[in-house]
Parts: sequence; structure tokens; C-alpha cells
Amino acid sequence: MLSEIFETFDDTTSIVGFGAIALVSIIVVIDTFRYFMMEREVPRLGALPNGGWAWSTTIRYEYERNWANVITLIVMGLMPLLLNPILDIPPLQLFLFPLALFGMLLLQIFPKRYAVTRDLLSADGFTFEWDRVVWRGWEGGRRIVLQRTGWWLFAPLPLGGSPDDLEQAALRIEAAVTNRWEEIIELLQEEE
Repeated sequence: MLSEIFETFDDTTSIVGFGAIALVSIIVVIDTFRYFMMEREVPRLGALPNGGWAWSTTIRYEYERNWANVITLIVMGLMPLLLNPILDIPPLQLFLFPLALFGMLLLQIFPKRYAVTRDLLSADGFTFEWDRVVWRGWEGGRRIVLQRTGWWLFAPLPLGGSPDDLEQAALRIEAAVTNRWEEIIELLQEEE
């Protein structure tokens, strides 16, 4: 068994396959670390001091946020099995690659925490200053989609959550990016 595993490292295509597995695994480890840091970065939920808002999601809301990524990961996990008759992929890679993608899929749907403050957006374990995010408004729906500046293909930043949380977040995002935060604080104080 071990000799078969080490023989697979001799083939160039096998090295590329193990490289892809290593890359996906590194992304999963980094995203897992970021996932566990979210609670430290967003320790409170609900109304925050100075008018901010923080919320958490559920598996359902994260699926609604990332449904396209989930479908893509499932297809990517099945492709080696479908292409195996043509490519003769080593059995270890047929096991490890879908396993790594499954880890990535789980991270797509695990509940997450978000926060909107006057200066920052916290999402996916990262914080973004408002000048690094493009806001095009929100007309309702199951998610808010922002664009990260300078991220090229990875620019879309969807935010998930309940309709009430998304409404609270959209109100504050609009205020933060248009420099009308004081107006929002006054409006929120009047509602109390």
C-alpha cells in the first residue's frame, strides 16, 4: 500500500494533483482559522455602540448566500471521479481531493458573524474599511452583495442573514459609505 502511494509521486500529473490538493487544504486551514476568529472580532450581536449592528447567520442563510459556491464545489468534487477513466487518477487523489473540497464546502455553509460600524465591515473573519468596498445599494432579497476593490475575480462579497439583519446592515452600510452616519444615529435614537 505505501509503495503504491510513493509511486504516485513519480508521475508529473500526479505531482500536479497533489499540488492542487495541498492548495485547497491550505485554503481550508486558513478559512477554518478565520472562522474561529470571527467570534473574537465580533463578540456582541445586535445594536453596537455608536450605531453599529452585528449579527450571525444560520446554515440556511449561509447556503442562500453561497449557493453558487456550494454547487461549484460539488461539481469540482465529482469531476475527478468522472474523468478518472480517461486520466487514470491515483486512488489517493480520488479520495483526498473531494475530502478537501468537502471541508471547503462545510466552511461555506457554517454560520458566520458580521458587523457594520461607522468605519469597518467585518465579514468572513476579515475587516474592510469602507473605502475598500463598493456599495451599489440593496433592494431586498436574501443577501447583500458588495464588491471588494482590488480583489479581481474574488471581488464579490455577499453578506447573509435574516431579512431583519440585512435591513439593519443595509441601512448602516448606506450611511457609512455616503458619510451620513450621524443621520442614522439620530434616526435610531428617535425610534427608541
